[in-house]
This record gives sequence, structure tokens and C-alpha cells, in this order.
Amino acid sequence: MDLDLINNIVNGLKSNNFVHNFMKELQNYLENNISTNIYERENITMLNPTYNGNKIITKYRDKMLIERLNILNNYASRNMNNDTMYYIFDRNSKDEHIYNLCICEKGKSSSIIEVNTENLPNETSIGSVLRKSGDNYILDEKATNEVSIEINNMKNELLEEQKEYLQSKRIDGHIYVTNKDNEGFEEIDFPEELLNDCKEGDLFIYKNGEYQKY
Repeated sequence: MDLDLINNIVNGLKSNNFVHNFMKELQNYLENNISTNIYERENITMLNPTYNGNKIITKYRDKMLIERLNILNNYASRNMNNDTMYYIFDRNSKDEHIYNLCICEKGKSSSIIEVNTENLPNETSIGSVLRKSGDNYILDEKATNEVSIEINNMKNELLEEQKEYLQSKRIDGHIYVTNKDNEGFEEIDFPEELLNDCKEGDLFIYKNGEYQKY
């Protein structure tokens, strides 16, 4: 621990300017580096997707993405109100200050709209539902809450389905081969020490609830 740093902070607290600057820097750090919004944490990313601390295999990631799209389009069709509904589904991979939006309407949802966070309400994040008033985006809090509940329920159901699917593939005493050419399944609960050393064509046996080199 840096005692000099602590002493500097204690001494600096005597100065109102120090406190003001410190709090301002802390606020900027939290805003730029820490997400406290549930929608940010629960995004279905294309790479290494997780939900509630559980890894999601490609098969169920794709299912979740399709079902999320259906939920958004169906909700939008029921609550159109003569205006278009937009959904923030991710941050831009090239610029973290830009959100990627989709139009919640069949035939238009594949188009990606990039909007700088400066042009969006402060409360928006991944998972927010937006409407437009003129050239301005407005947060639809009611739609955001209702859609998030539907999406989270869907993900919970598919996560349970994934658990059952993977368990059905883990057969005690069965031998598995790491071969890309054969039909197989994506295993997310594989010992890291085996994963680091395995190569295509290696054989493994599932025994007593875990994989072992055969």
C-alpha cells in the first residue's frame, strides 16, 4: 500500500479544491469504466456470451438472438403508436462512445444504426428502447422495462434448455473425439488443463461427471 498516497489524500482533504477535483475525477471514472445498468451486463454478445454467470454455447446464443428479435418486433407491432421503435443492442466495436441500434420492425431489423452517446438521453444504455421526436431520440422507459422482462425470461428458459441439452450429451463412459469434421456438440464445462494440451483427434472419456484423457 502506498502510504505517501494516503498521506497526500488526507492532507488534500483540507482543501475544498482538492475534494472538488477528486470527486469530479471519480465521477468521470465511474461513468466511463463501470457499468451499473442491468441492460449493459446482460447483453447477448457474439463472442463469449454469458448470462447470470453462465456461459452460452453458440447453438443457444443464436436461439437467444432470434428470440430477442421476435420479442422486439412483436412488442413493437403491438405498441407502434404511429412511431418507430429502436433498440440499443450493443456498443460499436470500433468506438465505445457509439451505440448500435436496430429498428424493431420486420424487414428492417437487419439495418444497423450507429448513434453517438452524446446524441442520446443520459439514461440510455444497452437494452434501452428509444423513440424519435423530430431528430431527437427519446427513452421509452415503459417499453424498456417490459421488453427487458420478456427477454430475461426468454434467456432463463433457454439457459435451462441448454443445461438439459448439454447434460444429455454427457454420457458416462462415452468416448469423445476432438474432430471438426464430425457432428458434435460444443462443451463449455471442459477442464482447462486438458483444453490447453488437446489437439484435433485426441480422445476423451466422460467418467464420474468429468472429462479425462483416454
